[in-house]
Amino acid sequence: MLFSDELAKKREAMGDHVTDFTFTLNVLLKLYHLHMMRSAQEIGLSAGQPRILMSLAAKNLQTQKELSQFIRIKPASMTDALKRMERDELIVRIRDEKDMRNIRVSITEKGREKFQAFIEKGATLDEVGFRGFSKEEKEVFLSSLIRILDNMSRELQEMREWD
Repeated sequence: MLFSDELAKKREAMGDHVTDFTFTLNVLLKLYHLHMMRSAQEIGLSAGQPRILMSLAAKNLQTQKELSQFIRIKPASMTDALKRMERDELIVRIRDEKDMRNIRVSITEKGREKFQAFIEKGATLDEVGFRGFSKEEKEVFLSSLIRILDNMSRELQEMREWD
């Protein structure tokens, strides 16, 4: 079933209580998540591993606490994920030379290769999503999306100021 058919059914069932924007965005995020999880599985990564590898590729030698905060998962869940990743040789743990109590997590060459393969698979999603779009249409869409994100970010910041 095409999305346009789903949108028509939604309008019929829900009326104007859910906007086309929120409904469309929700479906897009679900499809994006499914695509990225399938890509991760094809490469041999589990659901949370690409985000950990991304964080380490951007800033290597992080503590488990730093990774947990960035990924926004509980430290115990991060411990389990890192154990699996260490077993699979995607990361190594290294004792901090400055503070021997701290252990830093480092991405391995194998981890970098898997992450790069994941990024390359993700790039194909752009090709699929923008199939049939002109360069100008793509630029207008992305510019509009950035404006929406900025608006939503400002709104969230304003809400935090009232807390």
